[in-house]
Amino acid sequence: MKINRKMSRTKEIIQVEKWISLWSIGQEYSLEDIKQIKEHGFNGVEIWAEHHLADQAFKYANECDLQIGLHLPFHDLNLATQYDEIAEYTLALTKKWIKKLAYYNGSHAVIHGGQAMASEDLDKVYPIMIERLKELSDFSLANNVELLFENQIPDGLNYMHILPSNIEEWLDVLNKTNTKACLDIGHLAIQGDEFKDTVNRLGGLLKSIHLSDNDGKSDLHLLPNDGTVIQNNIINVLSKQNYQGPVVFEINPYKYSLKDILEHPSVKEFNI
Repeated sequence: MKINRKMSRTKEIIQVEKWISLWSIGQEYSLEDIKQIKEHGFNGVEIWAEHHLADQAFKYANECDLQIGLHLPFHDLNLATQYDEIAEYTLALTKKWIKKLAYYNGSHAVIHGGQAMASEDLDKVYPIMIERLKELSDFSLANNVELLFENQIPDGLNYMHILPSNIEEWLDVLNKTNTKACLDIGHLAIQGDEFKDTVNRLGGLLKSIHLSDNDGKSDLHLLPNDGTVIQNNIINVLSKQNYQGPVVFEINPYKYSLKDILEHPSVKEFNI
């Protein structure tokens, strides 16, 4: 049984939409905070599964008639682990959250690929990760949820191999697992790849954007123009590729308040 939400997720998205990750507003928030988000023109929220109030956030979002996405848990989890016990726990917990999202008629769930804890083990764990991610993708689709595989920041020292660590690897995983792409602009900049080219390469696989700025070196999750990364017209690039999906503000809650975010020109004007 699914909850009878006010807004059907079968509504066709006809333009780029403004969303916010609830990671951006910290561990403690109220219904009034979510109402403020709605009042400032946001179309949806991406709930952070690891938040203390994640269960309540689904109810808040539903009451405020916001579309719902989910960032799946990833700390202490690893899809590429060689330990069966960790793999079983990772799969079970991930499926639990996907089912909760489906109950609220959520649209998408964002997932991390994990890592080979020693880079020398990549060839061994890569097919294992592919198999597990494909299982989760099939499970998601069976629950009417789209699973989005997010690009990550490579380990510059190559002690471990984080999945994915480059565009080619990302595309390979997407194609082998029937997942779609969540493109984190900040991660991409640190990796050293260009936004427009990456959007072009992803094409129709691209279903969500995580938006934040940084200095090109660290994953700072700054508001647009507080760093050096966001220089292009993001919306224009996406529109030229006929992108139909959310741009999710994923902003550092330890630097900015919800008020800072809601009053920022990039949010008020949505001209980035």
